[in-house]
Amino acid sequence: MPAMRAANGVREVGALLGAASAETRERLLDGAAPIALPRGATIFIQDSPADALHVLLHGSVGLSTVEDGGVPTMVEILVPGEAFSIPAVMLRLPNPVTAVTLAPSRLIALPAQEVREAAAADPGLMHAAMEQMARQWRLMLDQVVDLKTRDATQRAAHFLARRLVSPRGAVELPEPRAAIAARLGMTPESLSRALHGLEAAGLLRLHGRRVDVPDRAALLRVALPRTEARPRPA
Repeated sequence: MPAMRAANGVREVGALLGAASAETRERLLDGAAPIALPRGATIFIQDSPADALHVLLHGSVGLSTVEDGGVPTMVEILVPGEAFSIPAVMLRLPNPVTAVTLAPSRLIALPAQEVREAAAADPGLMHAAMEQMARQWRLMLDQVVDLKTRDATQRAAHFLARRLVSPRGAVELPEPRAAIAARLGMTPESLSRALHGLEAAGLLRLHGRRVDVPDRAALLRVALPRTEARPRPA
């Protein structure tokens, strides 16, 4: 993650600010508010004014929605480096989700008006903002594909493979299993069965909050949607 020292002690900046010019980045970081939160802390609630852009530096944040007084629905889990909620900040709209820490987390909060002014004047920052919005839109689309074409085991495999960028290695899961299960549209019991099934198949090894993946490509093959997994007729 890109890093620098600012007057307020902020070092890490994430990909969004890392794409800005040095002058823009320094100006935004000088006005940034560093935030350290325990697990379960609410950062902002749905429909509240988007008066700051938040950048997650360490930990995990869950985004959820509540419709018509129902129970919260987990729509995404953010990893370090992600900025949120960019569309609401840029378009001067209310926050469309509630953001809650799923693990002890460190963030920075950038005043919304300063972000808008900086993005208008800095092509690098604007491009990075558009890129993050496009990537987050794609993740939402992937969720629809998950729910329509993958069973519980495939969804768990796909989630883990997304978190691992190397061909093999360890995936850290700092979030409660119930939060991950909610993100994947299943019960915690179903997630536990899916993970143990993948372990029994030799595709991963469970060590508490760490999951060792010996072969990411093999995990991705298991995660193929049912329509892709079927051989095509000759």
